[in-house]
Amino acid sequence: MFKHRLMRKCLPLLCFVLAVFPAVAQKNYATNKASVHFIAADDQDIDAVNNQVTSRLQANGDLSFIMLIKDFKFDMEGMQNHFNTEYMESDKFPRAFFNGKITNLKSVDFTKDGKYPVTVSGNMQVHGVNKAMQTNGFIEIKGGVPKATAQFVVTLKDFGIGGLLIKMVADKINVSITAPFE
Repeated sequence: MFKHRLMRKCLPLLCFVLAVFPAVAQKNYATNKASVHFIAADDQDIDAVNNQVTSRLQANGDLSFIMLIKDFKFDMEGMQNHFNTEYMESDKFPRAFFNGKITNLKSVDFTKDGKYPVTVSGNMQVHGVNKAMQTNGFIEIKGGVPKATAQFVVTLKDFGIGGLLIKMVADKINVSITAPFE
């Protein structure tokens, strides 16, 4: 009998707490359809996109990306082979990674549609080389679902990317990332 009275008193309180504090049930997001696009503009533009990038965004702001280098597709015929063998050595270094954190996550309201500026800090590994980086981007919320976007510049020599053919392309490449989370 005591348990029954206790349950009648506690159940409304529990319902109230769950209704008033929906942020308690924070959500993690993931996608395997993120895209990384780069352009190396010099004498001739080299343009490629990888639409098979896996990304995770956790409720605490942790953000990660992983991609296979061989999944980049090029507009310029023949460039894919040069990219994988001469520049990226993708048999030796098949993946690129980013692990970081959104440092101003509190500025993003995941319950309200809008576009929120964010700063991301972390480590990127490309061509077997780890490098700390920080960049600005956006988290866009639509219907409670986030999409992350960012643009930044990568210097090839920072990641040990070189070789004889490197003089044919720009030493800095413009990178843009889009991650439509689910």
